[in-house]
Amino acid sequence: MILLPSATGPSSVHWIPVGETYRHECLDDDNDDTSYVSCDNDTFSMLITYADPDDVTAANSGVAEADIASITSVRFLSSGKAIHRTDPSRVNIDYQVPSGNSTESCSYLAHRTNYTTVNGTARSHANGTSGGWTYANLESLIMNCTKDGAIEVYLSYLALEVTYIEAAVRDNATFFGANF
Repeated sequence: MILLPSATGPSSVHWIPVGETYRHECLDDDNDDTSYVSCDNDTFSMLITYADPDDVTAANSGVAEADIASITSVRFLSSGKAIHRTDPSRVNIDYQVPSGNSTESCSYLAHRTNYTTVNGTARSHANGTSGGWTYANLESLIMNCTKDGAIEVYLSYLALEVTYIEAAVRDNATFFGANF
């Protein structure tokens, strides 16, 4: 299942939306220069919350809690580029809630037109060490993006990929004329 951004926090003012009104709208589809958020300020952060995991829309492929036996892993999917002639730009991406997973540093290549895809490590534990993921973890998930360095970045996509095992389907079919 893919979870898309649904809101960005107030601490995100140095991340400027381009092509959309709100930052999270710029990050919900991988459409390069059509819409993106830009940041050139070192150490400034943007908090992102994600759509409810059971919200099924044309873009958000949510799944109801009852349809999931267990969650195998969660990782972020991103697309961005550096606005510099030769140097890449870096963004540190961290699971703010739940906390405990290590921060990943993403390097987006310098290019006039092309965006770089950087996908995070598949995390099998919500807290970084044990216990796996729960549906409640997905319902309260918040990501933190922190600009690292002086090279401006354009970030066009930041979704979450959730890998899970489907729950067994119960068949209540009639068996020899009687339901059991």
